[in-house]
Amino acid sequence: MTSTSRTLLGTLAVTGADARTYLQGQLTADLDRLEATQVRLAGCNSPQGRVQAVLWMIERGDDIVLILPDAMIDSTAARLRKYVLRSRVNIQMRPLQVRPATLPAPLAASLRTPAASITDASREPTHIEHGTDSYVRLPGLESWLRLAGEAPIAPDEAAQFDVRLAYLRAGLPQVYPQTHEAFVAQMLNLDLLDGISFSKGCYTGQEIIARAHYRGAVKRRMFRFHAACPPPDPGTRVLAGASHAGDVVDAAAAGDGCELLAVISLAQLEQALHLEGQPAAALERMTLPYPVA
Repeated sequence: MTSTSRTLLGTLAVTGADARTYLQGQLTADLDRLEATQVRLAGCNSPQGRVQAVLWMIERGDDIVLILPDAMIDSTAARLRKYVLRSRVNIQMRPLQVRPATLPAPLAASLRTPAASITDASREPTHIEHGTDSYVRLPGLESWLRLAGEAPIAPDEAAQFDVRLAYLRAGLPQVYPQTHEAFVAQMLNLDLLDGISFSKGCYTGQEIIARAHYRGAVKRRMFRFHAACPPPDPGTRVLAGASHAGDVVDAAAAGDGCELLAVISLAQLEQALHLEGQPAAALERMTLPYPVA
């Protein structure tokens, strides 16, 4: 397990002959669609369909590497090990450093599509292996993340950016200890981000998630806001007057205040919203790079 204060991201490696089959029964995404050049979003859920972690997956050699907040590494590893039983699977803390980076010039030059185009508004995730490193570009991010091996790597100053704020502006949810099992996958827009398969077989929590999908019972969704205050902690309540309207998913400092993602009741979305304990800090709704029903 490795992370940096800049990214706050870490990695787990899932290895063994049954790794892909095992994860297929544990995560919301379809592992059959995970290709070597792709990054896939997924949720890891409780049997009650509550999201315990949001992660990105890549193939790295024979491993499937999971990228998620450093604060969730230990609990997610424990959760995934819980159901291994006789499966030929190992859940390992893999010492990969996750840092913002620019593509090495030879690698960028070898790509069929110029690097400048890959980092534009396209929302197609990208994964490129280069020697012992992997370069990952998540949808909506303007830069790459480098997953490097055990040898320390110097920061790429030309590529530095606030990963947490970039995730937020791209509408990419994270789950932290404060919001563990606080949401169902659709509340975090995982279905809108192609992070849920409704056609694959069963997985943990699938019954609840499928029921919400087919019955049209999603009554809360994640939206982006600005507030003139310091970033609130994940899990901070959002109020409409004195009524509980939702909860903060993630937040980061931006300009004269902060930007945040929050899951909000659709019935209260158009009401005046504020953070609990800060009635003067009104939430101003901002756009996301994808439509939210």
